[in-house]
Amino acid sequence: MDTMRMIESSEERVVFEIQNNTGTARLTSYPVYPGIDLVYIDAHIESFSCRSHPVTQGLFAVNHCEEGRIECNFQNGEFLYMGPGDMSIGWRHHQEYCHSIFFPSSHYHGLSILCSVSKAQPVVSRLLEDDGDLTALCSRFCRESDFGLIMKENNDMQHLFEELYRVPEGIRRRYCQLKILEIFLFLGTIEPERNQYVYVTKRQVDIVKAIHLELLENLTTKKRVEELAAEHHIAPTTLKRCFKSVYGSSIGQHLQELRVSEAMRMLAETEDSILQIANRVGYANSSKFSVLFQKMTGMLPREYRKSLRK
Repeated sequence: MDTMRMIESSEERVVFEIQNNTGTARLTSYPVYPGIDLVYIDAHIESFSCRSHPVTQGLFAVNHCEEGRIECNFQNGEFLYMGPGDMSIGWRHHQEYCHSIFFPSSHYHGLSILCSVSKAQPVVSRLLEDDGDLTALCSRFCRESDFGLIMKENNDMQHLFEELYRVPEGIRRRYCQLKILEIFLFLGTIEPERNQYVYVTKRQVDIVKAIHLELLENLTTKKRVEELAAEHHIAPTTLKRCFKSVYGSSIGQHLQELRVSEAMRMLAETEDSILQIANRVGYANSSKFSVLFQKMTGMLPREYRKSLRK
């Protein structure tokens, strides 16, 4: 059960907090221009649902992922995933509906620029003149559907977005006004490239999520990809491709991440020995476990536990 509450409301910003049994997320919205809002999403949660208000035609969003992963699902049953540095743009033509947002790694930091064309066009036309046609800007990325495309980060795009995450509050409104105009100008120079990403079907996503739960519930598993694929009636090569699309890593890497995450929890919350913890997450001896733990966290298990107690 999702619980959403407003924790701040002022002329400068509105902040919502969402909680459920998988974690917490915070949405912070800043009005930048009439019809243009900048929304930051900071999530340490697996998924949540929020009810969107009815909208008129002409609302689009520019989305950017700073950290983590986020799932984008479509009415035709296909799925795409955004990872660090990815950007997407698309129309939001819908009436009131309950929208579910899924974060494969239960960790996400990103932003969305929401633009209502009818309200924003006058001010953007005044400031950008011939380069400020907002309908044309979004439509050139969305030729075949409401959703445009996801683009991988390049140096120019990194410069555009990374500064929006580190704006001093005292100059945020004026600074974001300049940056959003810069983003619109930059998007107007890009020639959209198709087929940068592979779509995943709902059946494939369901299989991948089921395997994730299986790994999470049995961290000591030694199953090979071929065994998992046979059990879930999917080709091994397809499983590898789809799993990486959803979680951003191979099945083996993902299992290592789950093991280290659980080990971190046990190091923090229990007095169990390093060997006991290593055994519980699938390692017969503590030395191999310690090598992996240090590789992924930068500290040996004993150092990590000691740092928490300090």
